[in-house]
Amino acid sequence: MAKDLKLNIKNVQIAQALKKFKKKPLSPKKEKPKKAEVEKPETKAKRTARILPPIEKEAKPIKEVKKETKTKEEKPKAKEKILKPEEEKVIVEKVEKAEKPPIEEIEKPSKKEPPKILEKEEEPKKKFKSYKDFKSAKKPQTFRAFDTRDKLGLRATEDERWRKRRFFKSKRQKEQIEVIRPKSLKVILPISIKDLASAMKLKASELMQKLFLQGITLTINDYLDDETTIQLLGHEFDCEITIDVEEEKRLKIAQMSIKEEIDETDKEKLEKRPAVITFMGHVDHGKTSLIDAIRLSNLALGEAGKITQHIGAFTAKTKFGDITILDTPGHEAFSEMRQRGATVTDIVVLVIAGDEGIKEQTIEALNQAKKSNVPMVVALNKSDKAGFDPEKIYRQLSDNSLLPEAWGGTTITVNCSAKTKDGINELLEMLSLQAEILELRANPHTRARGTILESEMHKGLGAAATVLVQNGTLRTSDAIVFSDKYGRIKTLHDQFDNIVTSAKPSMPVLITGLSSLAEAGAEFIVVENEKVAKELADARSEKIQLSALQKPKKFSLETLGEKEKKVLPLILRADVQGSLEALKTSLLKIQSDKAEVNIVSAEVGEVSESDIRLAAASKSIILGFHTKIESHAESLIKQLKIIVRQHDIIYHVIDEVKELMRSILDKVEEHNDIGKAKVIALFKSSHLGVIAGCLIEDGIIKRNSHIRIIRDEAEIARDKIASLKRVNEDVKEVNKGLECGIVLEKFKDIQKDDILEAYDITYLEQDL
Repeated sequence: MAKDLKLNIKNVQIAQALKKFKKKPLSPKKEKPKKAEVEKPETKAKRTARILPPIEKEAKPIKEVKKETKTKEEKPKAKEKILKPEEEKVIVEKVEKAEKPPIEEIEKPSKKEPPKILEKEEEPKKKFKSYKDFKSAKKPQTFRAFDTRDKLGLRATEDERWRKRRFFKSKRQKEQIEVIRPKSLKVILPISIKDLASAMKLKASELMQKLFLQGITLTINDYLDDETTIQLLGHEFDCEITIDVEEEKRLKIAQMSIKEEIDETDKEKLEKRPAVITFMGHVDHGKTSLIDAIRLSNLALGEAGKITQHIGAFTAKTKFGDITILDTPGHEAFSEMRQRGATVTDIVVLVIAGDEGIKEQTIEALNQAKKSNVPMVVALNKSDKAGFDPEKIYRQLSDNSLLPEAWGGTTITVNCSAKTKDGINELLEMLSLQAEILELRANPHTRARGTILESEMHKGLGAAATVLVQNGTLRTSDAIVFSDKYGRIKTLHDQFDNIVTSAKPSMPVLITGLSSLAEAGAEFIVVENEKVAKELADARSEKIQLSALQKPKKFSLETLGEKEKKVLPLILRADVQGSLEALKTSLLKIQSDKAEVNIVSAEVGEVSESDIRLAAASKSIILGFHTKIESHAESLIKQLKIIVRQHDIIYHVIDEVKELMRSILDKVEEHNDIGKAKVIALFKSSHLGVIAGCLIEDGIIKRNSHIRIIRDEAEIARDKIASLKRVNEDVKEVNKGLECGIVLEKFKDIQKDDILEAYDITYLEQDL
């Protein structure tokens, strides 16, 4: 305590000295003493506090202390503590600035404690206030009575006031980042407006505005698949857009067609292959019978109605060499099958019945062969019949730009008969000569490529497909990709249903192990493994979905005026994909302004329980073509009262669908006038209301007849007779010249001299 008191006294003395110095400042020039002697402090056993006298002006300046402290040559004595030079420097500078008088040394401090010189006051450190400081600083809340504002809920709470203050706070200005738009861009088609705008660093509205000015109305999620449109958009915003085709090439797998691939192969690797010959022509002209004669088989008897309804693919051994035969249907519904046959074939045999001549499907097959640029041989069948007239067919051929050899042209014609087998050898000879001219070759040592002719859901084998290998060799366990589907081949079956391990070029085989039903006409190709096949199939499927995503409906003045059509919902089931495709095409071709067909589902296989439940939910009719009903589904058909129709001939299916379409149309009303009566008196009844006393002028009036009320030669209303009486008795009808009382159901404003015309309504079915 004595120590503290002593320090306080010393500080007071320094403060008093500074006060006096301010009143009488020192002269500016003053010699600095050479050395300030710091005496050794003497230790005292006991300290006593005493009051020191005031410091006089002539006291020694403190600069001497500064000089002494700065000297580092002298070593400090033992048990002496030297002040820090930095702290002393600061004090001296402060004294110099204030020009204070020198202070005399008043008391020698003890040895233990060196004299303490005033140090520079430290600046207070900034401290974060604690929650308690805030809490104590808050003003005590005054009591406020509950008033009307509280009652009505108008007084703002603390939360509401905080939100209000926060809302009105000045928003910080966001830093504007300069957007650098790309000068060039690479995109994959199709691309949405949103994604294109994002890639170009633009707003989607800017792109839509440019498209709108070009007459194209699209939304932000619509897709662009036109290369020219995208490049024009890029030109508008100084961006060069190119289309990335790498992904498309990857999905395509092979960059060349099968024919180009064979042409590019070394001739040493190529081997001779059998010719693929497609028989085409009109229905019932004897195509299948002619194939039977060549193969020495009897296929025609197995076809329903003796007309081919599937693509048949066979290999036949003849004395002129092996050939592969494709039999296509001749009915108009199977035009897509014929198109597939013409695409994969090497030679087309156009079968024409010599007694009938060229028909509608003959011309269609002829045009398809021309379009595919395939050589053609004309077989004039039924030469054994009495009405056989080859000259007539020659004229018809020349009218269709096919000049026969008999008339000096290049089209080969052969007269033959499937029944008597006349001319069959001549036909085969012509086909072999044509095949030699074409020099048909393929590379059996490469990966297999070909076309899917037909697909079906096989009982026990699952999804199966008939394929024609066009290049390479197809083997068991090969992974294949076709359209947006894939598979790993489990088994290969030849035309006699024998399991084989491989299939060489021009060989048709049935394959199993597919992930789902293949689309007939699709090209297949073998890839490295099943994983790669799945990836490619998924990518293709995604692309197909994107391209089919946006199909905007076109509006016109004609469509706006159209009435809503009646819809017939159908579920189709067929034995093979080709027949199903033909059935769909035929049904959708039925033209009507009043009704249309809606195919809810179309699949290959038997009619199952799930089909029955789908029909019940969608109120559809099930049509089966060359297929059966599963045994456990028959009870469900009776329970849910579903209509199921089964057919083997496509004519019958089309006729029945037309009848069903007529049945859903609204009936047409036909009015037949039966009599006329004039109102001659009016009677009021509390029970019946107004009773019209009438005279029958013409025909007959029946009870429950429909009535037209005519006033001043104009029809004012239509109603029905509720009651017909004659002399207080109910009657069924009243004849001409008699009087009766008539009460109408709704119309009560009847007047004297009104004419009542009676008529019957007949409902008639509409035509499509």
